[in-house]
Amino acid sequence: MPTTPALVSALRELGDRPAVVADGRAISGIGLLLGVSPPGGLPRALAVRVAEHAALAPSAARAAEQRLRYWAGVLGPPPIRHTVLHPVTDLAVDLALATLLAGGTVLCGDPEQPPEQQLAALAANRTTHLSLPSALLWRLSRRPGPTDPGPTDPGPTGADPVPHDLGASDVRAHDLSAHDLSALRLVLHIGPEPRQEDVYAAVDALGAVLAHVRAPDSNAEAADRRLRAATEAAIAAAWKHSIGITAEQVRDFGAQLDRAVLASILLALQQSGVLTDPRRGYPEAEVQATAMVTPAQRPRVTRWLDALARHGLISRHDGGAQGAVHHGGPALTATEVRDSWRPVVEAWADGLGPAAALDRVRRGALRLPRLITGEAAPHPAAAPVRWSAARGYLGAALGALVRATADAHDGPAPLRVLELDLDGVDTAVARALTARPRPSAEHHTAPDGGRYDLVVATATRRPEEEAAALVRLLAPGGRLLLTAPTAEQLDLLITGDAHRHLPAHPADHWQAALTTAGCPTVHALPEDGHPMALLGHRLFAARVD
Repeated sequence: MPTTPALVSALRELGDRPAVVADGRAISGIGLLLGVSPPGGLPRALAVRVAEHAALAPSAARAAEQRLRYWAGVLGPPPIRHTVLHPVTDLAVDLALATLLAGGTVLCGDPEQPPEQQLAALAANRTTHLSLPSALLWRLSRRPGPTDPGPTDPGPTGADPVPHDLGASDVRAHDLSAHDLSALRLVLHIGPEPRQEDVYAAVDALGAVLAHVRAPDSNAEAADRRLRAATEAAIAAAWKHSIGITAEQVRDFGAQLDRAVLASILLALQQSGVLTDPRRGYPEAEVQATAMVTPAQRPRVTRWLDALARHGLISRHDGGAQGAVHHGGPALTATEVRDSWRPVVEAWADGLGPAAALDRVRRGALRLPRLITGEAAPHPAAAPVRWSAARGYLGAALGALVRATADAHDGPAPLRVLELDLDGVDTAVARALTARPRPSAEHHTAPDGGRYDLVVATATRRPEEEAAALVRLLAPGGRLLLTAPTAEQLDLLITGDAHRHLPAHPADHWQAALTTAGCPTVHALPEDGHPMALLGHRLFAARVD
């Protein structure tokens, strides 16, 4: 007498109870056996497979069910309310059928929904098990940063950037604490080998056991291998630009530079008779008026006061209706400030960068009292000093990554390259593309409404805004090479536009923003601990699926 397939028996046992829930509609076990399902999507694929399974000979059914029993064992004992947030693939169907075999309920999610809606659905459905692509898991598990972490340092250009307003960010921070995910026990994520830090973040955020399902030889995994190899080659190509530079040297220079910059701006204000007495409070309006600051320079002085307070040279207190009140520090002398620049010059001259870059800041410091009163015209904003030291390394790495991308391109259409932040005509990108004949590459310097295989940019906005805007420009499988600030550059208070503050742990913040925007793989150059990384600028190499 023929044996009824175990899957069919499991569906019969479910009877009229929900087996699959999709778009608010529940399909019972009996209904699934009868082929009931909404058109298309995972429910339809399940109905087709169930019908095929029911028609199998007993021996063939047992062989097919071996795979399902394996996945049922991974899912564990009931109760199982399994949300499948994976596109319809054979693996997604197997996981859903294994859930039914184990007596559970399949909840069909929408992998294209915003994370906030996906999290709300998980909470509302009391999901116990979740299956989804690894890249989507990293998006869901990113905890939100501060409500307004503030914009970032303008980056290497220092000056007003070449305009590339790519639209407002469509990425919204999602607060996991707003959703009750206490029922969630197991998360199966499908994708390439994960980074350990992503796994830790997901476990911490979701509070569930994570199980990785490797997708061997997938297009995404091959793309990850190529990007990893290109990044390693770029590190090797840039190595010579860090010869002789030590972490201790960079740290010492940075500390001395910041000390001299803060002393210079405090002296510029004290020379007008304010902030000289720690016992007296000075409302900001009084500081601006007494120092005879012109309207155009008031934002600059506001940034000075903020920096001085954050770094402890003055103190700031809430003055109620009159706003912040600043208490001064010990009065400085011109000799003391001049002497503070000497160790800066000595450290810089020890092979860090060209003398002209530092001289520009020192001359700017001498002009500050006349600059804020309008007696001296402002000079064009300049790049931060430490960018001059990092430029060779990052430029070599960037060129190597561009060449690797161009060499790997084998599509029928030309490689479309968009470079948004040009630094002169002869850029690292242009040099890389013309190093040898590349008739299959198109080099664009402004968006033309299309998508690009490679986007090269310098960050000028908050990480969330920048990442989302740039990712929207990428074609499927495209790469993004983004140079971004990862440390505060106080010398911009003198020679640049330092009105942006960095979030805490800026390198991690950029990684998270790029992942949330749709980049499952992100590499940062130089790596953590490298002396060049201490200069406060990193090159992020990322890709989209």
